[in-house]
Amino acid sequence: MDNKKNRDKNWLNLIVLIGGFIPLLLLGWSALQGNLGFNPVQTVMQRTGNLGMIFLILSLSCTPINKIFKLPAVGRLRKPLGLFAALYAFLHFAAFAIWDYQLNLGLIWNEIRTKPFIIFGAIALVILLILAATSFKSLQRKMGKTWVWLHRLVYVAGVLVVVHYLLSIKGDLFNLQGDFALPIIAMVIVSLLLMVRIPAFYQFLRHWFVKE
Repeated sequence: MDNKKNRDKNWLNLIVLIGGFIPLLLLGWSALQGNLGFNPVQTVMQRTGNLGMIFLILSLSCTPINKIFKLPAVGRLRKPLGLFAALYAFLHFAAFAIWDYQLNLGLIWNEIRTKPFIIFGAIALVILLILAATSFKSLQRKMGKTWVWLHRLVYVAGVLVVVHYLLSIKGDLFNLQGDFALPIIAMVIVSLLLMVRIPAFYQFLRHWFVKE
């Protein structure tokens, strides 16, 4: 039984590893082929931003799935998925600050003043990078309860990412004039994941999906 669990764990980790790097390889290939469209910076920012948000939501989903369905192998995927979220979030920021603005702090500050949604994304990025840097087991043991509280900030990062995405889209959110479908879906999912942390809601889901 233990061997089967280890095999399942290894396969799941391999799937996450391959699934995490394939989009990056495809993006690199598109860049080499010159297939990033008339605005390569915007294309890279959109793709890496979407990927960062998707991997973050997948990471946030692991613990609820494990708790509700008793699937510890899925629960252990939270870390690698979170690391990919941090990776793509950093690439998203790098495309903006390094590629587009060449680390010109004056231009970046002017952009932030006119587009305050950047602040939400920047705070989320800082949180994700801190969580990635402290994700090692040795630090987990040293930090103890502080590590647990620190890593709960991932939910804050999830909310900030959704807000960042919603505010970045041109259009009218309340009249749904614009490409709001993906961020609204993300907002609903993140809201549900936050609600799962409420004991009554968690018990309801477990009773509904798992017949004990």
